[in-house]
Amino acid sequence: MNAEQRVRKTIKEQALIQPGDKLLLGLSGGPDSLCLLHILSGLRRELGFELWALHLNHLMRGERAEQDAQWLSAHCDELAVGFRVVRRDVCAEAAAEGICVEEAGRSARHEALASFAAELGGAKVVFGHNRDDQAETVLMRIMRGTGVHGLAAMEYKRRDGVIRPLLDCPRSEIEAYCGKLGLVPLWDSTNASTDYTRNRIRLQLLPQLQKEYNPRLKETLARLASSAREDDDYLSALAERACEELVQSADEETVCLDAGGLKALHPALFNRVVRLAFAGIGLDEDIASVHISALRRVIDAGVGGKLVEFPGAYTASLLRGQLTLRRPLPKNADNSMPLEAP
Repeated sequence: MNAEQRVRKTIKEQALIQPGDKLLLGLSGGPDSLCLLHILSGLRRELGFELWALHLNHLMRGERAEQDAQWLSAHCDELAVGFRVVRRDVCAEAAAEGICVEEAGRSARHEALASFAAELGGAKVVFGHNRDDQAETVLMRIMRGTGVHGLAAMEYKRRDGVIRPLLDCPRSEIEAYCGKLGLVPLWDSTNASTDYTRNRIRLQLLPQLQKEYNPRLKETLARLASSAREDDDYLSALAERACEELVQSADEETVCLDAGGLKALHPALFNRVVRLAFAGIGLDEDIASVHISALRRVIDAGVGGKLVEFPGAYTASLLRGQLTLRRPLPKNADNSMPLEAP
């Protein structure tokens, strides 16, 4: 099976694209996005969708970056694909936010894609993650310590409209497809750097594990992600129903839950309900198990007034059988709150 056949199969099996959809592809110019650009371009009429592409210039490589953007623009013109380039000073943004350049670049890319997708009237954002990327993600999460949700890794389609048609396609098939069409992808020198954890996994750890333990390890890890995703979807559905039953009140700042009902849940559902409730007031980043465990101890002990701190200055407190999750107040806001005597 080649890359085009595999993408067509994935789109059908996972119901990624419907007639009338608008698709926005994140186009870096690397093998994955270039392969996907050509495959999706060829499927437009058959599947009845519209296609655009967006390229982010990180302003890190001067004139070379501008040349890359112009090359991609000409390439999209040949395929009659709408194209937009967005320029962001990623290094400056990283310094201002106190984060690494890689994280700043990812954030800038997602923001640009989300903005343009909204401008297009709710386009689905298309990422070029492949099966090798999935294997690397699973292995990285195993090493850091993760649960079922983490093992599920990247999804074929997310609730926010992101889809990944290449997720079943190994990198070797993608490179073969580009070679067959005579496509010369743009080369990102950072892909060869071992400064980043993912690159070390890709360039050093996975090859060693494949050589010494399992030559089909990437495929095995991808299957693990697929199996975990099935379990994760089921548990998530149970958690959503439980959360609806336990939420007593909610607004943009707080969520109040029945602590007794929460305490009675199986730990797997307890963790998910807490994460869902926090997500409702804006805490989207992954919550570490240490925070969940601290909250569980407070609820089990029934210690009223005890405050548990979560990432991003979010808090949880227990009072008279009710657990209140609270988002941080904006700067300069009145941060007083009523306390009951004594």
